[in-house]
Amino acid sequence: MKKRKLFSFCVEEQFIQSKTGRLDTCEDLIHIGENFVAVIDGTTSKTDEKWNQRTGGQLAAKTINECFEQMPAHYSALQAAHLFTSEIDKLYKSLNVFESVKKGTTQRFTATLVALSMPRGEVWLIGDCQYRLKNEIFKRPKRADEVLANVRALFLETELLRGATMEELLKDERGHQFVRFLLERQTIFQNNLSAGEYWYPAVDGFPIPPKGISVRKIPKDVPDLVLATDGYPILRRNLKETETSLEQLLRRDPLLFREYKSTKGMLTGNVSFDDRAFVRLRLRR
Repeated sequence: MKKRKLFSFCVEEQFIQSKTGRLDTCEDLIHIGENFVAVIDGTTSKTDEKWNQRTGGQLAAKTINECFEQMPAHYSALQAAHLFTSEIDKLYKSLNVFESVKKGTTQRFTATLVALSMPRGEVWLIGDCQYRLKNEIFKRPKRADEVLANVRALFLETELLRGATMEELLKDERGHQFVRFLLERQTIFQNNLSAGEYWYPAVDGFPIPPKGISVRKIPKDVPDLVLATDGYPILRRNLKETETSLEQLLRRDPLLFREYKSTKGMLTGNVSFDDRAFVRLRLRR
């Protein structure tokens, strides 16, 4: 039976940008369809390898986008997660890489997402994307990233005291290189409940623990909804304010190791530290 939509929507704003300024390198995607709206964050690849001229993050985001295009309107978040997982699993097998990605977690095609299901009146969150309802922001940062961001910050402070300049650090981002080994190693925590506080959910073609799939009903009195990737450290009520906050932060702390601690900063020549995507929806009951 066809599920009646609880509300309709209007796209007030949408924006997508890569950290390099070139969209061909972007690993984020926006899906806007009849029943679902989603912001998808293809995880920055831990390897330089590409498949069909695309990174693993781009392939994961593209596959999830295609799932939303074909997904039945009545699907729950859990059913959607199963579909994402199944389709990426099929992709691995079509490319003859299933055994290698099963053993090597750094090779997996990985993405996170936040989505609106209009028929269900729900927001779904898998991974470290984010959304804003009224003045409340919902996100699920990775514990391991928080630890490594602090380690990177400590390392960069020592580099400055040893005589390095900010300009030098912006050119080679040696802070990111310092923690890269552990950034790669932490992929073993992905969808792995045995990792305790360090485990985190992601769409990567392997089973996602149900507790990693966040579902929230949208209250009746909420007029709009903002969905975004974690390329925005500060999520405001609209695109202009959000972009301004990012611009000001990057001007004050381009390496992102003092005011806002990250596992990577903005390299010289780039326009930001990460790809970013933003959608603001006006909801109508």
